[in-house]
Amino acid sequence: MSRTRLVGARHAYREVEAAVRSVLHLPPASARVCAIRCPRCCRWVKPRRFDLRRMSCHSCIATLGRAASGGDLCL
Repeated sequence: MSRTRLVGARHAYREVEAAVRSVLHLPPASARVCAIRCPRCCRWVKPRRFDLRRMSCHSCIATLGRAASGGDLCL
């Protein structure tokens, strides 16, 4: 198996584990957070690249306010 498959499987396992612990009202697993999935672009990013206040990664925040490319103002 390639490294990317193993990383994806590990993330999927942790997501399932978090959901099961939530349903069973257990405390969260004691582990370091190594990645957070951005709800806008569905990419895994490092915690320092994710803004909890805006609930999106830095690349999504940077592209949210940009207009469509090459367009004039349409009224």
